[in-house]
Amino acid sequence: MSDEEDNNLIEKLKSALDSLVPSSPDTFYPPGALPMGTFVRSNRLDRLGIVTDAFYDNYDNGNQRVIAYSILLLPKRGLSHELSNQSLSYYIVNEYEYDITAYLMIKPADMSKLNSLMDGNLF
Repeated sequence: MSDEEDNNLIEKLKSALDSLVPSSPDTFYPPGALPMGTFVRSNRLDRLGIVTDAFYDNYDNGNQRVIAYSILLLPKRGLSHELSNQSLSYYIVNEYEYDITAYLMIKPADMSKLNSLMDGNLF
């Protein structure tokens, strides 16, 4: 191979890698996704939660990318849980965009405050 062919190959490889690895972390968050901190309900688990991240997962039947959300599920509250003396449990789950109900009329949670309440272990 000549030097020109080597340089051309290197440029093609660099271009391919740049397309796979975005230049900034903000480009990982899908455009049109719910903002972090949005209150949602996991329809599958019937629990209230808060969006902590979003990412593309699969393709739907129309060949459109499906957004998946990482959701911090809040503890269930109710008389049965109060009487059983169970400890409060937080869970992080991934749910597809069509498996949640978003509460857009509620102001999103302040993620920096939520992270500090979780001892900095949320993100």
